[in-house]
Amino acid sequence: MKKIVRALILSGVLLLPQATAFGWHDAGHMVVAQIAYLGLSPAAKREVDRLLLVAPDKRALVFYCDKKYDPITIAVWMDDFKSDSLNDNYANWHYINYKPLFDGVPERANVGPEPTNVLDRLNWLINTLRAGVEKDKDEAELLGFLFHLVGDVHQPMHTTTRYSPKNPDGDAGGNGFAVQMPAETRIKNLHSFWDSAGGQFGFDGVTRDAAGATRIRGFADRIMKDFPASAMPERKTLDVQQWVDESNTLARKVAYAKIKDGDAPAKSYTDETQKITARRIALAGYRLAEVLNSIYLEQPKPVK
Repeated sequence: MKKIVRALILSGVLLLPQATAFGWHDAGHMVVAQIAYLGLSPAAKREVDRLLLVAPDKRALVFYCDKKYDPITIAVWMDDFKSDSLNDNYANWHYINYKPLFDGVPERANVGPEPTNVLDRLNWLINTLRAGVEKDKDEAELLGFLFHLVGDVHQPMHTTTRYSPKNPDGDAGGNGFAVQMPAETRIKNLHSFWDSAGGQFGFDGVTRDAAGATRIRGFADRIMKDFPASAMPERKTLDVQQWVDESNTLARKVAYAKIKDGDAPAKSYTDETQKITARRIALAGYRLAEVLNSIYLEQPKPVK
């Protein structure tokens, strides 16, 4: 089964120009995971913990270089290994060039999603996990992909690209769309501005230690208070295509539409970005929990 899973993971993977896109920065991804973890059923939590929580003297099932992961930090595993050229095959898992924008250039009929994209991979991951995976290591890695990509697909800039005279071949989800920000933020383009959730988690990064875990829990608690699950019935919508459509609409009608290439984000734009991204992060966390709860039902799997 292990060879089959590896083959499926690598099948049909293509390199695309948007390979520089990272998705929510570490804080955003970990907040998604934290919200999801808090919403797990006992059965789902038992399986997630079994696969991702490792005693200090045990070898982790998922790791990269000297990094180990838990049910929260697992959400950044895909971005950790993304800088390794040996893993370039995973680049286009993170996004989908869906319903592109054409601004000042003629519309082109020959552009659109590549066969392998975040929509394709999420559907494959969910179906594979539901069918059951023989090896614990394979299952843990599939969870790592799932935790990350559910976050990515809820980031609006991961679902479209903009064609313009400046970027006739597309701007890779806003990576080629310049924004003016203070140098200390290290934000230079629209994609990264949205990855940072409009700066609502700060620009200093989050450490992966007890202090960082406390910060992530605080961010998650604040977002869940502002956007409680009870007020978001759409959290139960597990159709990945709908998730893509939602993000794409926000990218087209807000992210690109309310700022000009090269400008600094206005306060109103930043405020709207922060509100939208907080809601998308909440929704991603709730939906990830719903997916995991549907995969790991109350009947525990036998110990392997």
